Amino acid sequence: MSRARPHSSSPPTTQRTLVLSDLHLGRPGGARNARAFEAMIAQFDRVIVNGDAAELHHARFQRDAEVELDLFRDLCLSRGIRLDLIAGNHDAFVSDVRSLTLADEAIYVTHGDAFHPAIAPWSPYAASMRQTYATALDATPPGTAEDVARFAAAREASLAEWRTMGAGAHVSTVANMAVRPHRVLSVLFYWSRFPALAAGWAERFAPRAGTMLVGHSHRAFIKDINGLRIVNTGSFGFPGKPHAVVFEGNRARVYRIVDHAPYYHLASEPLTAWPIAHHEGRTTEHSRETRGRSDSPHFDPLDHGAASAPVMNRAASPSALRSMDVE
Repeated sequence: MSRARPHSSSPPTTQRTLVLSDLHLGRPGGARNARAFEAMIAQFDRVIVNGDAAELHHARFQRDAEVELDLFRDLCLSRGIRLDLIAGNHDAFVSDVRSLTLADEAIYVTHGDAFHPAIAPWSPYAASMRQTYATALDATPPGTAEDVARFAAAREASLAEWRTMGAGAHVSTVANMAVRPHRVLSVLFYWSRFPALAAGWAERFAPRAGTMLVGHSHRAFIKDINGLRIVNTGSFGFPGKPHAVVFEGNRARVYRIVDHAPYYHLASEPLTAWPIAHHEGRTTEHSRETRGRSDSPHFDPLDHGAASAPVMNRAASPSALRSMDVE
């Protein structure tokens, strides 16, 4: 097994930055409303929402989602706070941004829906999404960067699900998951794979990042895989618990988000903190193999057992993985 070389230092961030994800504004069971974030965001120079800021795809909730998202924008604008919205699978057209890098590429931020060709493998429409994803990849114009192609394919796959569901789309709850045990198993299996999928994505598309922020799966965690720290900020919707990452100077910190109605707040103390740093030397047998095969239009390094197994095996090694499930 290849061993990662020590992290190298990186320039400090110049702003106090807050990163959230999966607010699902406008959806029952999501974040209460935009105004509830007012006290929290007022402490920051920049706010990044890493996908699924609002339930813009859902016919029943779209209008409320638009109103709440506009208010969230206004709260930031009126305070001189820079707001960056990264598109997810529930708000695919909220912006053209699908990933961000910070601190000279030491930090990589992306929602995570593009990691798997079925987008949400537990969905009744997972097969349709997988087919749409593959078709979109096959139609990618020559010369398109691979991550750009996969982000576009993920967007098309998400749209396919919404068109199929239409107004009949529902929100996952304990009750409707309980009557579909196979969906529960699919979610649990996806949760178990998600950190390795994220690590595989970073290995290909963000090799200098020492910190990676994701969302999408709704399960908050902090995991170290081969020198890469991966943080999932959870969700304001079922079945997650919301967390936030704060970047300030050369430090990163993870906080629980507590609900002191009418406002959300960061917990008084961080769960953990670490120095912002680059990752060097993430060239492994896995990455060398996948890079050698990436020209194939049907190759999916994140969904083929032969390619993903080395990442899973390394992740299972105590020396390669330290984890903190923060549910």
